[in-house]
Amino acid sequence: MRPLCLVFIFLISLSTKGQSSFTLDLEQGFLFLHSQDVAPIGQSYPSALNVSYNQWLLDSSYWQNCRCFPRVGLGAGYHFYDNPQVLGWGLPVYAFLEPWYKLSDAWYMQIRASLGLIYLSEPYDEIQNPLNLSYSLPISAYVSLGLGLGYQWNEHWRFGLQASYDHTSNGGVKEPNKGLNYPMLSLFADHSLDPISFKSGKLKPFDPTKARRRWSLHTAWAAKAGGTVGEGEQEQDVTYLVYGASLRYSHQVSKTSALFGGLDWVSNLAYQKQIQNQGLDFSHHQLSIEAGHEFLLGKFVFSQAAGVYLFKDFGAASDWYQRYLLLYYPWERLGLGPGLKAHAQVAEYLEFRIVWDL
Repeated sequence: MRPLCLVFIFLISLSTKGQSSFTLDLEQGFLFLHSQDVAPIGQSYPSALNVSYNQWLLDSSYWQNCRCFPRVGLGAGYHFYDNPQVLGWGLPVYAFLEPWYKLSDAWYMQIRASLGLIYLSEPYDEIQNPLNLSYSLPISAYVSLGLGLGYQWNEHWRFGLQASYDHTSNGGVKEPNKGLNYPMLSLFADHSLDPISFKSGKLKPFDPTKARRRWSLHTAWAAKAGGTVGEGEQEQDVTYLVYGASLRYSHQVSKTSALFGGLDWVSNLAYQKQIQNQGLDFSHHQLSIEAGHEFLLGKFVFSQAAGVYLFKDFGAASDWYQRYLLLYYPWERLGLGPGLKAHAQVAEYLEFRIVWDL
């Protein structure tokens, strides 16, 4: 997963041309004890300090496309989980996309999607740290979704308040992997050396006759833990390939939104190994239908989908799932980027997708 995230961050850095700023934010929240398995560690209240470098995309074409003032950036932070013996602390490094929507001359609504990696200090160890069922690798994925209010104090300073939902998980590469889920409330200050002004201009109305309608073919790859091999000191976790394909149809309904539906197939070799180990006569293939929404922002597409299984012999007990996908289009018909498949609050795996618009 590490090289995939680095590729995605590199693509973002290539695509950003705009005015820059730096942001400092302080966060406080609580740990969401989403499973009985993690309840014994008790309630804790994480806090965080984050810094980011941002590029504001203020060209008029972005305003015409999304009626917003987007920024992309790279961030890093220190997250303390209020339980140093069991959960320790984390150091996330992430890329993010954050459009600002104008509410008045000074006030803005902001939506943020962040994705990256996090170093975690106290992974599970059956002897040294048996209570930490939340993560078992020192390097995991970090995902955050946020909603907030920003205030333009002047052309150099912006302040605001944002609520976010943060999640860390290794995507099932190694167990145990219940994940850390922690809602946070942050105060931030954003400063730019050069003056930044948000000029909206005259908005061109959306023309339904020019709406984008497209079929797309997705290919996906992921890694997932399939159990252990060996005994005693020789015992080790083994990860297996998960791969699949999807066919989607998307119909644009506004300048920034599209609705889609599709068919998704997955071959999970980790499940195949678990089925063999248990002596079962089940299939490791899965077939489902998906429907959802795409947020369109230039070369970036952020989609949220709900899926219902048409065929599933083995795996999570739930009959439905959700999938989040953040794509970057370096060329008109080719997109690539990371995604997350989850059953409610439990992530099943992190994936990387390549998409061809047909």
